[in-house]
Amino acid sequence: MTNPDLAIIGAGAAGIGCALAAAARGARVLVAEAAEALGGTVAGSLIHTLGGLFDDQGERLNDGLAGELIDRLGDADPATKPRRIGRAWVLNVDPAVYRETLRRWIAEYPNVEIRYHSQVNKAEMEGVRIIQVDLDCDGRRTAIYPRHLIDASGNAAAVRRIAPTKVSEGEALAGVIVRLRRAAPDALAFPRGIALVRGIRKAAQRGELPPECGDCWLDSGCHADEIYVKFNIAADRYEHRTMLQATHRLIDHLRRTPGLERLELHQLGALGVRDGGRIEGEYRLTETDLKQGRRFPDSVARGGWPIEHWHPRQGIQLEYLPAGQGYDIPLRALKVAGFTNLWGVGKCLSAEPRAQASARVAGTCWAMGEGLAKALTKDDENGTKRHD
Repeated sequence: MTNPDLAIIGAGAAGIGCALAAAARGARVLVAEAAEALGGTVAGSLIHTLGGLFDDQGERLNDGLAGELIDRLGDADPATKPRRIGRAWVLNVDPAVYRETLRRWIAEYPNVEIRYHSQVNKAEMEGVRIIQVDLDCDGRRTAIYPRHLIDASGNAAAVRRIAPTKVSEGEALAGVIVRLRRAAPDALAFPRGIALVRGIRKAAQRGELPPECGDCWLDSGCHADEIYVKFNIAADRYEHRTMLQATHRLIDHLRRTPGLERLELHQLGALGVRDGGRIEGEYRLTETDLKQGRRFPDSVARGGWPIEHWHPRQGIQLEYLPAGQGYDIPLRALKVAGFTNLWGVGKCLSAEPRAQASARVAGTCWAMGEGLAKALTKDDENGTKRHD
């Protein structure tokens, strides 16, 4: 496909949401993904609690694909369940089930082409409009001529190539999630889970565990015998070997606990970058917008997740929005300033760091992607497709 209506860079939550919505409306869609499979951060980094799908009462926040995602994941695995964490609601999901669900879903649309191991190399302009994009696909250059180019990479990878001055660097710690299996059922049930975490942190303070364990957290998953360990680290300090060593030392420590003697490493997730860079849009979503529950006439999605900012020096800063309140994400926050057909959606939307810390979660990204696709494939008054 060399003349897609939408060329989407990234096959994560925002990218797949955008592709599915556009394809359902008859658009020709090309998805270029740098990795070798669908699913983005959720699947690759082992995100097992999907935020942004529900409001603070556990009700669905956005209609459309986000709701259909909940239903499809539930049909694929009965262990997929809503769950309350603090004052927020998440959807517990197996990351492998999530990836396979997306693969089956996207396969229903023959007008979607996915190219793996692909990224934007450069673009040619005609004034303020992109007319040609060169993709690097497994080392081979391919020219495409999209009506719209959508950066859903999570780190503004395409916009960086085309207009690097239109990207603000990220301001958040990254995360690494490890999946452990063969734990006794209810190994993390209250108050045992809290006691385990406290013991880990004290051991790290005494030097008995590596510093990476100093602020890690333990969480249950969909299956009774699994434990997810969540580490937080600066992205530029991440080393796979160091993290693997820290994980094995932590497992040795946990095996001393009754019920965890047979604990073993099942999977080490890829580095999960919470804020890899944000575009400069025609509008910048602000923390004030979130706290005031601002509505916009060009809204593409609703957000409602707490401000969960993993500050690079101060650590987690969690602030809940006022009870019962959500906020709109405007189309203008997805349009790269100075361009007519270049967009950034998902984690790289135009937003202040603390606003992005709420809007970046998977459920909100799904809704953003769908809303953008609908805006770009809107029917005009004569019933024909309008893409510009």
